Amino acid sequence: TRLEAGAEPVLLTGEMVFSWMADDYAWLRPLKGAANLLAAKEDWGHVYNRSALASGTSPVAALVAYDDVYVERTFSEETAELLGGFPRVRLWVSNYFQHSGISDHPDAFLKLDEMGRWDEPQLV
Repeated sequence: TRLEAGAEPVLLTGEMVFSWMADDYAWLRPLKGAANLLAAKEDWGHVYNRSALASGTSPVAALVAYDDVYVERTFSEETAELLGGFPRVRLWVSNYFQHSGISDHPDAFLKLDEMGRWDEPQLV
């Protein structure tokens, strides 16, 4: 396995699953066949409809970490622009919280909820 002496190092994988994990993690073994089929698929269509996302009208508030270990901050900022940017999308960018900020600090949701509520777009 990848954990044996002399094997390549296991790097931080975040929320990704790799094919070799079905060999290393017993609870993933029953899913190995399905995982291999999905990994071999090459004709994926578009996952998101960009124009539909951009034309939405619902307010959006998101907690973004400067140095998130799983998601590049710039990806979050680009997604906010894809959704129409400010004032529809309001980002709370901070390093106080990390990827699990809302789980670790449920009160953070209250601020996000407040950020996402307005009658007319306004500066925050």
